[in-house]
Amino acid sequence: MINDLNLSEYEILLRLQAGNEDAFRILYERYSRLIYGNIMRFINDESVVDDLLQDVFVKVWEHRASIDPNLSFAAYLFTCSRNTVFNFKRRLKLEIESAIHLTYDNSGFVESVDSALHKKEIRNLIENVISKLPLQRQRIFRMCKLDGKSYQEVAEELQISVSTVRDHIVKANKFIKDVLIYEGSFPSLLLPFFYLGIS
Repeated sequence: MINDLNLSEYEILLRLQAGNEDAFRILYERYSRLIYGNIMRFINDESVVDDLLQDVFVKVWEHRASIDPNLSFAAYLFTCSRNTVFNFKRRLKLEIESAIHLTYDNSGFVESVDSALHKKEIRNLIENVISKLPLQRQRIFRMCKLDGKSYQEVAEELQISVSTVRDHIVKANKFIKDVLIYEGSFPSLLLPFFYLGIS
């Protein structure tokens, strides 16, 4: 076991490059709380932050040979954590888009009990967010997503243009995704699928 009190960060990083696990432990203990706080600035969900923090340090270990000991390791960690958060949010947005589509898919396939309960839970959550939309946008979203009507059918029924319908749907989807992501309630439903690589 190496004594971190007698080693500079440069020397610890050299040992990390060589695959020294004690050097990795020292760096984790030194920086994990700082990086945890940085991730928490972007995602206000402790369970998600814990997972992403572990992802950051797994990447540090996997890419240890390419870490330059002459450069700031703290800056490296901040960049790595920011990229990890952005990648997570990008994939989560895709997962939410898929979940919204599947939740309002009225096709008659047979579902397992677990799948049906999960779908109902997601639907209830989405319905709660939909209720925060302007009334006209709510109506258009429900007609298209819940009733399965085409943009053309909705446009004719409401006597508005197809482009107006499309604009409402785009804005509704963006609002729903933003609320679910930034309020932190949706990840708890999606993360089991997300981390299994189903996204």
